[in-house]
Amino acid sequence: MNFQVISNRLRLRTARLILMTIALISPALARPGDAADPTANDVLRQAVANEKIGSREDYYAWMDRLQKPRGSVTKLMVSTPQGILGRIVSYNDRALTPDERQQDDARIDRLLDPEMMREKAKKQHDDQQHIEHVLFALADAFQCDYSAVHDDRNLRLECSPNPNFSAPNYESQVLQGMRAMILIDRADKRISRIEGTLFKEVTFGWGILGRLNRGGSIEITQSKVAGKHWGITRMELTFEGRVIVVKPLKIQETETAWDYRPVPRMTVAQALELLRNYPAKASH
Repeated sequence: MNFQVISNRLRLRTARLILMTIALISPALARPGDAADPTANDVLRQAVANEKIGSREDYYAWMDRLQKPRGSVTKLMVSTPQGILGRIVSYNDRALTPDERQQDDARIDRLLDPEMMREKAKKQHDDQQHIEHVLFALADAFQCDYSAVHDDRNLRLECSPNPNFSAPNYESQVLQGMRAMILIDRADKRISRIEGTLFKEVTFGWGILGRLNRGGSIEITQSKVAGKHWGITRMELTFEGRVIVVKPLKIQETETAWDYRPVPRMTVAQALELLRNYPAKASH
């Protein structure tokens, strides 16, 4: 969302990353064409400020399915003040065997250890910071124009790299090789969709730390999922390259989320109890 740049799940979140949150509350977005219209980059800045993860006092449970070439994993997720917890519901859309259920319950039970939960929460926090590095760079990293294609619900922006942008961190370097289409919800002034494609190779640390090949892509969709809460409902990532010069990197995954429902503020123990008893919807 997110990148520990080209590393494990962060590499992917790098994507989630490319989109999830963005910035500067402003008046209602006007249609392009009016004399007082803001520029496309101004609209993007406005959306970026509204994306700031501000609803940390609201807590939710939701379903999450991660599909990779070798199979899928579906989890029931729940957010708490201590972090996000997840319990596996199915593998490849089949229910867990008794042995698999026992193993997964033992995994999440370890989070009752405060130190284990602190480690998990720290990684989630670090991932979020990686995501924000990309997010908050969007309006500076891109030069955007209004698209000729638009509708009553969304403004459509077509964005290319800003040649004057100097990436302040490894995470935002990926934007220097990406063209993107960004939809912004007119009513809530939130990013509702991003489609980005690498039109050229992107290197990290002069190619020593890593490389992403031309042709990689990311698609992210978010929408209003529970009351005023916005959440990611789909993310598709396809990237190839190398890490530390020689290690091949191939990311091909699609993550979908659904059935967001508000839950009360809970302790870890209460959250684990909810995960075991919640009526999860294993499909959508």
